[in-house]
Amino acid sequence: LTEALPVSIESASGRLKHALIAVARAVESGSSLSQALGDHPHVFPTLLINAVYAGERSGNLATNLAAAATSLEKERALIAKVKGALIYPATVLVMALLLGLGLAFFVLPKITPLFRGLGVKLPFTTRALIALADLVDRHGLILFFAIFGGLTAIIILTKRRFTRPITHWLLLHTPGLKPIVRHTNLARFAGAMGLLLKSGVTVNEALDITERTLDNYYYRRAVHQVAVGVSQGTKLADNLERFPALFPPLLTRLVRVGEVSGKFEDTFFYLADFYEGEVDSATKSLSTALEPILLLIIGLIVAGLALSIITPIYEITGNIKR
Repeated sequence: LTEALPVSIESASGRLKHALIAVARAVESGSSLSQALGDHPHVFPTLLINAVYAGERSGNLATNLAAAATSLEKERALIAKVKGALIYPATVLVMALLLGLGLAFFVLPKITPLFRGLGVKLPFTTRALIALADLVDRHGLILFFAIFGGLTAIIILTKRRFTRPITHWLLLHTPGLKPIVRHTNLARFAGAMGLLLKSGVTVNEALDITERTLDNYYYRRAVHQVAVGVSQGTKLADNLERFPALFPPLLTRLVRVGEVSGKFEDTFFYLADFYEGEVDSATKSLSTALEPILLLIIGLIVAGLALSIITPIYEITGNIKR
Protein backbone atom coordinates (compact mmCIF):
# COMPACT_ATOMS: atom_id res chain seq x y z
CA LEU A 1 0.00 0.00 0.00
CA THR A 2 2.78 2.45 0.86
CA GLU A 3 4.23 1.89 -2.65
CA ALA A 4 0.88 1.82 -4.50
CA LEU A 5 -0.64 4.97 -3.00
CA PRO A 6 2.10 7.37 -4.26
CA VAL A 7 1.48 6.07 -7.79
CA SER A 8 -2.24 6.83 -7.39
CA ILE A 9 -1.38 10.31 -6.07
CA GLU A 10 0.71 11.09 -9.17
CA SER A 11 -2.20 10.22 -11.49
CA ALA A 12 -4.80 12.17 -9.47
CA SER A 13 -5.63 15.87 -9.35
CA GLY A 14 -7.70 18.37 -7.40
CA ARG A 15 -9.64 17.29 -4.32
CA LEU A 16 -8.95 13.60 -4.98
CA LYS A 17 -5.17 14.20 -4.93
CA HIS A 18 -5.32 16.05 -1.60
CA ALA A 19 -7.46 13.26 -0.12
CA LEU A 20 -5.07 10.55 -1.37
CA ILE A 21 -2.09 12.38 0.17
CA ALA A 22 -3.90 12.36 3.52
CA VAL A 23 -4.80 8.66 3.05
CA ALA A 24 -1.16 7.78 2.31
CA ARG A 25 0.03 9.60 5.44
CA ALA A 26 -2.61 7.84 7.56
CA VAL A 27 -1.64 4.41 6.18
CA GLU A 28 2.06 5.13 6.84
CA SER A 29 1.12 6.06 10.41
CA GLY A 30 -0.52 2.66 10.96
CA SER A 31 -4.17 3.16 9.95
CA SER A 32 -5.92 0.62 7.77
CA LEU A 33 -6.82 1.66 4.24
CA SER A 34 -10.56 1.51 4.96
CA GLN A 35 -10.15 3.76 8.03
CA ALA A 36 -8.08 6.24 6.02
CA LEU A 37 -10.63 6.29 3.18
CA GLY A 38 -13.49 6.65 5.69
CA ASP A 39 -11.99 9.95 6.89
CA HIS A 40 -12.94 11.43 3.51
CA PRO A 41 -16.58 10.37 2.91
CA HIS A 42 -17.19 13.23 0.45
CA VAL A 43 -14.43 11.94 -1.84
CA PHE A 44 -14.63 8.16 -1.52
CA PRO A 45 -18.04 6.45 -1.89
CA THR A 46 -19.50 4.37 0.93
CA LEU A 47 -19.52 1.35 -1.37
CA LEU A 48 -15.74 1.57 -1.96
CA ILE A 49 -14.93 2.06 1.72
CA ASN A 50 -16.96 -0.98 2.78
CA ALA A 51 -15.60 -3.13 -0.07
CA VAL A 52 -12.06 -2.26 1.10
CA TYR A 53 -13.01 -3.06 4.70
CA ALA A 54 -14.40 -6.45 3.68
CA GLY A 55 -11.28 -7.14 1.61
CA GLU A 56 -9.04 -6.34 4.56
CA ARG A 57 -10.99 -8.75 6.77
CA SER A 58 -11.01 -11.60 4.22
CA GLY A 59 -7.54 -11.04 2.75
CA ASN A 60 -8.97 -10.33 -0.73
CA LEU A 61 -8.21 -6.61 -0.86
CA ALA A 62 -6.82 -6.64 -4.42
CA THR A 63 -9.83 -8.60 -5.74
CA ASN A 64 -12.28 -6.30 -3.95
CA LEU A 65 -10.55 -3.16 -5.26
CA ALA A 66 -10.75 -4.48 -8.81
CA ALA A 67 -14.44 -5.35 -8.38
CA ALA A 68 -15.14 -1.93 -6.83
CA ALA A 69 -13.40 -0.20 -9.73
CA THR A 70 -15.58 -2.09 -12.22
CA SER A 71 -18.73 -1.32 -10.24
CA LEU A 72 -17.94 2.39 -9.90
CA GLU A 73 -17.11 2.65 -13.61
CA LYS A 74 -20.47 1.07 -14.48
CA GLU A 75 -22.27 3.50 -12.17
CA ARG A 76 -20.44 6.45 -13.75
CA ALA A 77 -21.47 5.24 -17.22
CA LEU A 78 -25.05 4.80 -15.99
CA ILE A 79 -25.22 8.37 -14.65
CA ALA A 80 -23.65 9.68 -17.87
CA LYS A 81 -26.39 7.98 -19.92
CA VAL A 82 -29.14 9.56 -17.83
CA LYS A 83 -27.54 13.02 -17.97
CA GLY A 84 -26.93 12.68 -21.69
CA ALA A 85 -30.60 11.92 -22.32
CA LEU A 86 -31.70 15.01 -20.36
CA ILE A 87 -29.17 17.49 -21.77
CA TYR A 88 -31.01 18.07 -25.07
CA PRO A 89 -34.51 18.74 -23.66
CA ALA A 90 -33.06 20.81 -20.80
CA THR A 91 -31.04 22.93 -23.25
CA VAL A 92 -34.05 23.50 -25.51
CA LEU A 93 -36.28 24.47 -22.57
CA VAL A 94 -33.70 26.88 -21.15
CA MET A 95 -33.12 28.52 -24.54
CA ALA A 96 -36.89 28.80 -25.12
CA LEU A 97 -37.28 30.42 -21.69
CA LEU A 98 -34.45 32.90 -22.38
CA LEU A 99 -35.91 33.69 -25.81
CA GLY A 100 -39.36 34.26 -24.31
CA LEU A 101 -37.96 36.55 -21.62
CA GLY A 102 -35.95 38.46 -24.23
CA LEU A 103 -39.05 39.02 -26.37
CA ALA A 104 -41.18 39.99 -23.38
CA PHE A 105 -38.69 42.48 -21.91
CA PHE A 106 -37.03 44.01 -24.98
CA VAL A 107 -39.11 43.46 -28.16
CA LEU A 108 -42.79 43.65 -27.20
CA PRO A 109 -42.64 47.02 -25.39
CA LYS A 110 -41.28 48.60 -28.59
CA ILE A 111 -43.88 47.25 -31.04
CA THR A 112 -47.06 47.68 -29.00
CA PRO A 113 -47.31 51.48 -29.70
CA LEU A 114 -47.40 50.61 -33.41
CA PHE A 115 -50.39 48.31 -32.93
CA ARG A 116 -52.28 50.87 -30.86
CA GLY A 117 -51.92 53.46 -33.63
CA LEU A 118 -53.22 51.24 -36.42
CA GLY A 119 -56.84 52.25 -35.95
CA VAL A 120 -58.26 48.77 -36.65
CA LYS A 121 -59.91 46.13 -34.52
CA LEU A 122 -57.10 43.93 -33.27
CA PRO A 123 -57.46 40.12 -33.07
CA PHE A 124 -57.45 38.35 -29.73
CA THR A 125 -53.83 37.13 -30.06
CA THR A 126 -52.60 40.69 -30.70
CA ARG A 127 -54.61 42.08 -27.78
CA ALA A 128 -53.15 39.37 -25.53
CA LEU A 129 -49.68 40.27 -26.76
CA ILE A 130 -50.28 43.96 -25.99
CA ALA A 131 -51.58 43.09 -22.51
CA LEU A 132 -48.46 41.03 -21.84
CA ALA A 133 -46.25 43.87 -23.09
CA ASP A 134 -48.07 46.36 -20.83
CA LEU A 135 -47.63 44.07 -17.85
CA VAL A 136 -43.92 43.75 -18.54
CA ASP A 137 -43.58 47.50 -19.12
CA ARG A 138 -45.24 48.37 -15.82
CA HIS A 139 -43.93 45.60 -13.59
CA GLY A 140 -40.97 44.26 -15.58
CA LEU A 141 -38.43 44.43 -12.76
CA ILE A 142 -40.77 42.75 -10.29
CA LEU A 143 -41.60 40.02 -12.82
CA PHE A 144 -37.94 39.39 -13.58
CA PHE A 145 -36.98 38.95 -9.93
CA ALA A 146 -40.14 36.91 -9.27
CA ILE A 147 -39.28 34.47 -12.09
CA PHE A 148 -35.60 34.31 -11.12
CA GLY A 149 -36.42 33.96 -7.41
CA GLY A 150 -39.07 31.31 -8.09
CA LEU A 151 -36.73 29.16 -10.18
CA THR A 152 -33.96 29.53 -7.57
CA ALA A 153 -36.35 28.59 -4.76
CA ILE A 154 -37.52 25.51 -6.66
CA ILE A 155 -33.93 24.36 -7.25
CA ILE A 156 -33.00 24.91 -3.58
CA LEU A 157 -36.13 23.19 -2.27
CA THR A 158 -35.61 20.09 -4.45
CA LYS A 159 -32.19 19.61 -2.81
CA ARG A 160 -33.48 19.80 0.76
CA ARG A 161 -34.02 16.61 2.72
CA PHE A 162 -37.56 17.47 3.86
CA THR A 163 -38.81 17.82 0.25
CA ARG A 164 -37.42 14.47 -0.92
CA PRO A 165 -40.63 12.48 -0.26
CA ILE A 166 -42.47 14.83 -2.64
CA THR A 167 -39.82 15.28 -5.35
CA HIS A 168 -38.84 11.60 -5.37
CA TRP A 169 -42.51 10.55 -5.56
CA LEU A 170 -42.97 12.84 -8.56
CA LEU A 171 -39.90 11.37 -10.25
CA LEU A 172 -41.22 7.85 -9.69
CA HIS A 173 -44.63 8.71 -11.18
CA THR A 174 -43.82 11.14 -14.00
CA PRO A 175 -44.35 9.54 -17.44
CA GLY A 176 -41.08 9.27 -19.32
CA LEU A 177 -38.94 9.75 -16.20
CA LYS A 178 -40.51 6.86 -14.25
CA PRO A 179 -38.70 3.99 -16.06
CA ILE A 180 -35.38 5.85 -15.96
CA VAL A 181 -35.56 6.57 -12.22
CA ARG A 182 -36.85 3.10 -11.39
CA HIS A 183 -34.31 1.17 -13.47
CA THR A 184 -31.43 3.39 -12.32
CA ASN A 185 -32.19 2.63 -8.68
CA LEU A 186 -32.63 -1.08 -9.42
CA ALA A 187 -29.29 -1.17 -11.25
CA ARG A 188 -27.59 0.58 -8.31
CA PHE A 189 -29.24 -1.74 -5.80
CA ALA A 190 -28.27 -4.89 -7.68
CA GLY A 191 -24.73 -3.68 -8.45
CA ALA A 192 -24.04 -2.69 -4.84
CA MET A 193 -25.44 -5.96 -3.47
CA GLY A 194 -23.43 -8.02 -5.94
CA LEU A 195 -20.17 -6.23 -5.15
CA LEU A 196 -20.63 -6.39 -1.38
CA LEU A 197 -21.66 -10.06 -1.34
CA LYS A 198 -18.70 -10.93 -3.56
CA SER A 199 -16.47 -9.01 -1.12
CA GLY A 200 -17.50 -11.36 1.67
CA VAL A 201 -20.04 -9.13 3.42
CA THR A 202 -23.14 -10.76 4.91
CA VAL A 203 -26.59 -10.10 3.44
CA ASN A 204 -27.58 -7.96 6.44
CA GLU A 205 -24.45 -5.82 6.19
CA ALA A 206 -24.82 -5.56 2.40
CA LEU A 207 -28.39 -4.28 2.76
CA ASP A 208 -27.36 -1.68 5.35
CA ILE A 209 -24.55 -0.41 3.12
CA THR A 210 -26.65 -0.50 -0.05
CA GLU A 211 -29.33 1.59 1.65
CA ARG A 212 -26.78 4.39 2.10
CA THR A 213 -25.70 4.25 -1.56
CA LEU A 214 -29.22 4.79 -2.97
CA ASP A 215 -30.48 8.32 -3.65
CA ASN A 216 -34.22 7.80 -3.94
CA TYR A 217 -36.10 8.25 -0.67
CA TYR A 218 -38.61 5.43 -1.30
CA TYR A 219 -35.98 2.89 -2.37
CA ARG A 220 -33.87 3.70 0.69
CA ARG A 221 -36.89 3.28 2.96
CA ALA A 222 -37.84 -0.01 1.28
CA VAL A 223 -34.29 -1.42 1.54
CA HIS A 224 -34.21 -0.42 5.22
CA GLN A 225 -37.44 -2.33 5.88
CA VAL A 226 -36.11 -5.29 3.87
CA ALA A 227 -32.97 -5.28 6.03
CA VAL A 228 -35.10 -5.31 9.19
CA GLY A 229 -37.08 -8.28 7.87
CA VAL A 230 -33.94 -10.22 6.91
CA SER A 231 -32.40 -9.58 10.33
CA GLN A 232 -35.50 -11.21 11.84
CA GLY A 233 -34.86 -14.42 9.91
CA THR A 234 -37.08 -14.09 6.82
CA LYS A 235 -35.75 -14.56 3.29
CA LEU A 236 -34.55 -11.65 1.17
CA ALA A 237 -36.88 -12.46 -1.75
CA ASP A 238 -39.92 -12.60 0.57
CA ASN A 239 -39.10 -9.14 1.91
CA LEU A 240 -38.52 -7.68 -1.55
CA GLU A 241 -41.93 -9.00 -2.65
CA ARG A 242 -43.53 -6.70 -0.05
CA PHE A 243 -42.71 -3.76 -2.34
CA PRO A 244 -43.99 -4.78 -5.81
CA ALA A 245 -44.14 -1.14 -6.98
CA LEU A 246 -40.39 -0.76 -6.45
CA PHE A 247 -38.99 -4.26 -7.00
CA PRO A 248 -40.53 -6.02 -10.05
CA PRO A 249 -41.29 -9.77 -10.17
CA LEU A 250 -38.24 -10.44 -12.39
CA LEU A 251 -35.89 -9.21 -9.67
CA THR A 252 -37.60 -10.96 -6.76
CA ARG A 253 -37.85 -14.29 -8.60
CA LEU A 254 -34.20 -14.25 -9.66
CA VAL A 255 -33.19 -13.33 -6.10
CA ARG A 256 -35.19 -16.33 -4.88
CA VAL A 257 -33.31 -18.53 -7.39
CA GLY A 258 -30.02 -17.06 -6.11
CA GLU A 259 -31.01 -17.90 -2.52
CA VAL A 260 -31.71 -21.52 -3.45
CA SER A 261 -28.63 -21.98 -5.64
CA GLY A 262 -26.24 -20.08 -3.39
CA LYS A 263 -25.08 -17.82 -6.26
CA PHE A 264 -26.31 -14.57 -4.83
CA GLU A 265 -23.60 -12.30 -6.22
CA ASP A 266 -23.88 -13.71 -9.77
CA THR A 267 -27.64 -13.11 -9.71
CA PHE A 268 -27.20 -9.51 -8.61
CA PHE A 269 -24.48 -8.86 -11.20
CA TYR A 270 -26.80 -10.20 -13.91
CA LEU A 271 -29.65 -7.99 -12.67
CA ALA A 272 -27.36 -4.93 -12.57
CA ASP A 273 -26.35 -5.49 -16.21
CA PHE A 274 -29.97 -6.09 -17.20
CA TYR A 275 -31.29 -2.89 -15.60
CA GLU A 276 -28.39 -0.84 -16.97
CA GLY A 277 -29.56 -1.95 -20.42
CA GLU A 278 -33.11 -0.96 -19.49
CA VAL A 279 -31.89 2.50 -18.47
CA ASP A 280 -30.14 2.84 -21.83
CA SER A 281 -33.35 1.93 -23.68
CA ALA A 282 -35.48 4.24 -21.51
CA THR A 283 -33.18 7.24 -22.02
CA LYS A 284 -33.19 6.75 -25.79
CA SER A 285 -36.98 6.47 -25.80
CA LEU A 286 -37.30 9.65 -23.73
CA SER A 287 -35.04 11.60 -26.10
CA THR A 288 -36.95 10.30 -29.13
CA ALA A 289 -40.31 11.25 -27.59
CA LEU A 290 -39.26 14.68 -26.33
CA GLU A 291 -37.76 15.98 -29.58
CA PRO A 292 -41.05 16.30 -31.54
CA ILE A 293 -42.95 17.51 -28.45
CA LEU A 294 -40.46 20.33 -27.81
CA LEU A 295 -40.38 21.27 -31.49
CA LEU A 296 -44.20 21.38 -31.53
CA ILE A 297 -44.33 23.62 -28.44
CA ILE A 298 -41.73 26.01 -29.84
CA GLY A 299 -43.50 25.99 -33.22
CA LEU A 300 -46.82 26.92 -31.59
CA ILE A 301 -45.19 29.78 -29.69
CA VAL A 302 -43.54 31.12 -32.84
CA ALA A 303 -46.79 30.72 -34.82
CA GLY A 304 -48.73 32.60 -32.13
CA LEU A 305 -46.26 35.48 -32.15
CA ALA A 306 -46.28 35.60 -35.96
CA LEU A 307 -50.08 35.69 -36.13
CA SER A 308 -50.25 38.37 -33.47
CA ILE A 309 -47.90 40.62 -35.45
CA ILE A 310 -48.86 39.83 -39.06
CA THR A 311 -52.69 39.72 -38.76
CA PRO A 312 -53.12 43.47 -38.02
CA ILE A 313 -50.78 44.33 -40.90
CA TYR A 314 -52.91 42.30 -43.31
CA GLU A 315 -56.06 44.08 -42.10
CA ILE A 316 -54.49 47.48 -42.77
CA THR A 317 -53.40 46.50 -46.28
CA GLY A 318 -56.94 45.21 -46.93
CA ASN A 319 -58.44 48.54 -45.83
CA ILE A 320 -56.03 50.47 -48.10
CA LYS A 321 -57.13 48.39 -51.14
CA ARG A 322 -60.78 49.04 -50.38
